[in-house]
Amino acid sequence: MDLQARKEKLDALQNRLKRKKFVAILLALFTLSVNAFAWFVFSTHSEYTYEGRVAAWDVQVKEGEQLVNDVTVAVDMKPGMSDFSKNYVVNNLGDVEAKLTYSVKSFTILGRTVDVSNIVDVDQYLQEFYPFAITVSADRNILPSNTSANFGVTVHWGFEDNTAFYGLNNIYDFDEGFTYYTKSGSTYSPFNATASNYAENRSSLYLEKDDADTYFGMACGDYQKTQSLPCLEINLLLTVEQNS
Repeated sequence: MDLQARKEKLDALQNRLKRKKFVAILLALFTLSVNAFAWFVFSTHSEYTYEGRVAAWDVQVKEGEQLVNDVTVAVDMKPGMSDFSKNYVVNNLGDVEAKLTYSVKSFTILGRTVDVSNIVDVDQYLQEFYPFAITVSADRNILPSNTSANFGVTVHWGFEDNTAFYGLNNIYDFDEGFTYYTKSGSTYSPFNATASNYAENRSSLYLEKDDADTYFGMACGDYQKTQSLPCLEINLLLTVEQNS
């Protein structure tokens, strides 16, 4: 075989080897790509199982056996009456601990609404400002799951319980039959109140307990008779929220 024939044969062999190497590289790349694709497919389809349940939130307010949405207390009043009370039960039937708070939404007497928004201590105001005492209370504020709280309103109007003086607000109308007082330190002095000077001085005037009893006793009686409505009405806002 001459030199030229050998060279052609060698070239042909080298070409076949190159083609095999190229095919091998293609197969390797293809295999790598298939493996990579398979890994991503597995990753995107992998599943995690979460077992659990949504915590139930179920709070009821009951007056006796009746479910209620509004807590409004209306009272026909007179001095020396038996203590009035109205009670509610707040049931936490859910799985989450609850927190109970309450506030006086509105307070109406003789058909006139008292603005309590600027009163610092509303509870004290309701218990001490008038000759009758209104108490709002709950026996607990934190309700774990499946527990209850007793919430209630009481009104006490003891006739001539003690000797005291009561400051006036715009609920009081002038009555010339009563003696009005001003206060200096701890001393109360009679004030010559008249129909013309009463309104401008009312916020600094006082009535003795007996006169305050008489005033509200007559006023409540007249209002209840003429309007066929209770003398006193308190609307309370109960708030029950998840305790964080």
